[in-house]
This record gives sequence, C-alpha cells and structure tokens, in this order.
Amino acid sequence: MPKWIDLNEMDDDDILLKKNRLSQNFVSEADRTEPGEYKSATADAYEDDFLDAMEPAKKSMTIFFLIDVSGSMKGTKIGSLNSTMEELLPSLIGVGEASTDVKVAVMKFSTDVEWVTPEPVRIEEYQYWNRLDAEGLTFMGDAFMELSRKLSRGSFLNSPSISFAPVIFLLSDGSPNDDWKKGLAALQQNKWFQHALKIALGIGSKVNMDVLRAFTGNDELAVQAKNADQLRELIKLLAVTSSQIGSRSLALVDHGGAERVQPGEEVVAMAKQQVLVEEIRSGTKDILGDAVDLDAVDFDEGW
Repeated sequence: MPKWIDLNEMDDDDILLKKNRLSQNFVSEADRTEPGEYKSATADAYEDDFLDAMEPAKKSMTIFFLIDVSGSMKGTKIGSLNSTMEELLPSLIGVGEASTDVKVAVMKFSTDVEWVTPEPVRIEEYQYWNRLDAEGLTFMGDAFMELSRKLSRGSFLNSPSISFAPVIFLLSDGSPNDDWKKGLAALQQNKWFQHALKIALGIGSKVNMDVLRAFTGNDELAVQAKNADQLRELIKLLAVTSSQIGSRSLALVDHGGAERVQPGEEVVAMAKQQVLVEEIRSGTKDILGDAVDLDAVDFDEGW
C-alpha cells in the first residue's frame, strides 16, 4: 500500500520539488518538437500554475489568522484571545524546517475588515501582538471576499520561492450579519484557498458552528471552545500543528518503498488535511473532555 513520507527529512527534497514543478509544464509527444521539450511559460500558464515559482533560495508558508472582533467578543473573550496570541507567537518560531520562511498575516473583522499586518511578516519579526478591541457587527462575508483578494501571487503570496499552500485559521464567536455564503462561494473559487489547510475555532455557546464547518469543509477541523482555558489550549494546538504540517513537503512511497513520487497539489492538500485531522484528534479530545449537549449548557458564563 502507498504511504506518505515527510520530505523535510530527505536530502533530495529540492530535487523532488523541482521535478514536480517541471512535470506540471510537460507536454504530450504530439506537441513536442524535441524529446523532453517543455512548454514555455506564458502569463496564463503561470497564473494557472498557482504554486509554481522561480528557482527558489528558500520555501515559504503563510499562516492567516481571521479574527472576529465584533461586539459580542467584548470583555473576557477578546481579553483571553489577546493573551493567548501573545503566548502563541513565540511558539510559532521554528515550526518550519530551516529552509522555510513561515510568515503570519492577521485580519480582524467586524463591521469593517482590516489587516493588522499590511503584508505577511516573518514570524521571527512578528513577536509583538497588537491587542485587539471588540465592537460592531460580524461581516464575515466581507472578510471572505477580502481574503480571496489577497490570496494571489499579485498580492500577499508573491514570495519568489516555492510557496506551500497557506494555513487559514478562522476564529469567531457568533453568526455572520451579512451574506457569508456569497463571500465563501467566491473564496472557494480561489486556488490557494482550495489547497490551503483550513481550521476554525468557535468561541462560546452562541457561535454558528455550521458556518465554521462550511468554511473548513471538514467537521473535525471546526472545533468549539467552552471556556477561556480551552480557547487558550485549542489555539495553540491548532495553530502550531497546522503550521508544522503546512510547511512540510510530502511524497508518496509505492512499490515497497522503492519509488518516491512527488504528487500534484490537490493530492498533497488532501493528504495534509488527513494528517492534520489525525494529529489534532486526540489533542482536542483531551482538551474538550467528554462531549456535552451544547444547547443544554450555557457555558458562556465561564468567560
């Protein structure tokens, strides 16, 4: 049976990644003029090959935090989130291999959508958390539209290196007040989003978990925190684990381990999602404890 291996532990990682990039431009025998000829890069081909890049010196991966700062977050919720993010930032240093730049991009949204980071910042350079305030409504659809605009080579993902698909972490405590389905539908057309690792954390008992599950596309990657302690532990678990997995190179070993194949981005995205689910499953269970009927318990008072 085929199995996944982590190429970060292998000396020929860059060779395999280069092979993968070249294979995406390979043309059929009927289209070649010489054996082994490859297509020339055109603007359209470059745009379609969204993970491709120039010959890299390093690799890069960006973790996006989309944070709900609407009025319902006011008080202990936003205070707990701010404190947790201050503790989290140092934990993200070193989550990628030595040749990978891990960057952070932070968006806050309520009635307005604003980037706390005007562009992605290397995690080593982003160790001071600007504490957020909470007010306004929850315009999540607008946040999705804005994220889609930034997920492109012409904007936030313009690193001249191999770019791993990003990690996107959504945190919210309520229900959207705008047309979130329209915003999500537009976001789902974005290739970077399609291949990203997407996780969501619901804060408190009033959060609309159906929205968060629709965002992640996987029920196990939408988790709900009952209190401030769980919020702190879950943010750390989900952010660190997803960043570690997102910045890995994966290859498929077949034929008894004799052959290593660098798969396409869709296959890699599915494999990374599966690995993430498996790695956080036991951790979230330990943090959340036994399942409860959330409709019967008012645990917001724990904030």
